[in-house]
Amino acid sequence: MSKKHLAILLIEDDPTFASALQALLKRKSIFTFDCAHATTLEDAGILLSQKQFDVILLDLTLPDSTGIETLHAVRRRGNACPVIILTGQDEEDLGVQAMKAGAQDYLIKGEIDGRLLSRAITHAIERARLIYEREDFLATLTHDLKNPLIGANRVIELLAEEKIGKLNDEQINLLFHIKNSNWTLLTLIGNLLEVYRFEKDLATLYFEHTNLMQIINNCMKEIAPIASDRNIEILKDIPEESEAVVLADSDSLTRVLRNLLDNALKYTPTGGQVRVSLSSSHERVLLKVSDTGPGIPEEDRKHLFERFWRGRASRRHTPGTGLGLYLCQQIVTLHKGTISCACPADKGTSFLVDLPREVEAAAPM
Repeated sequence: MSKKHLAILLIEDDPTFASALQALLKRKSIFTFDCAHATTLEDAGILLSQKQFDVILLDLTLPDSTGIETLHAVRRRGNACPVIILTGQDEEDLGVQAMKAGAQDYLIKGEIDGRLLSRAITHAIERARLIYEREDFLATLTHDLKNPLIGANRVIELLAEEKIGKLNDEQINLLFHIKNSNWTLLTLIGNLLEVYRFEKDLATLYFEHTNLMQIINNCMKEIAPIASDRNIEILKDIPEESEAVVLADSDSLTRVLRNLLDNALKYTPTGGQVRVSLSSSHERVLLKVSDTGPGIPEEDRKHLFERFWRGRASRRHTPGTGLGLYLCQQIVTLHKGTISCACPADKGTSFLVDLPREVEAAAPM
């Protein structure tokens, strides 16, 4: 029985270690392989644009990139190719962090032997295949769930506007409750689909000069019925003279603000407030969404932007997938911006999105 042939990309700036690793594979691997070698993130990007690889072996400390952002950049170009992280003896925590961010495995450089490396590659490829099949199924399922919900919302709107017949106040109120529940479901489903598209490199961003004020107004109008139903006041703290035009993908930034507002509404008690603020300089724009909810424990804040992560209180009391903030970070990062969280003592929670006015339209690498 012939051995399986694999295309391997090794991204490692230490030529001695790179040669030793390839020698280990040649002696002990249970497959045949071709191994392309890149010493920088830039070189890796060129190779990934030219060829499809079966697995990537990645050192997170490169001359032109360090840390988890190196993994994010490789995954954006790697089209769901499984990644195994190569870490030093004192970087094991970074390896664990990388696995939470999407890597299939990590290996400590001083402890690698041929059999371990060969087995890790085989398992990473198989694990990635199973994850792909699972997420492909979830994407199909969520897409099929989304369409009937949209149709139901249209019928609800017709009923609420009394275009089909006269309704009493109690019936209209009931319809608004149903529509609000549908809106929550559509947000969850939309996040699942968007994460799938981003992680499978199926999302296409169209960068154009975008007025953030228009996005803010549309999103606030969208959530107004839900806020009213929960007796939550939505406030806008934006100077009239604010210049809020950025080079961005309008649909993606709309999803960011929608997710932040949805989160704020979830955690703000009845009678509370949600506030949207905007400030700007010549080069940057700062968008802020604040609420008067209970705030976020310090321990939970470290995990806020992790995929599928939800705090203990959220798991018990609040519906959600744990994807909203993760997706926000992916989108903001692609816009060369940052997203952060601030929780002043007993003053609720604020999420801040800091964006450059101009950003390269090409996907970053």
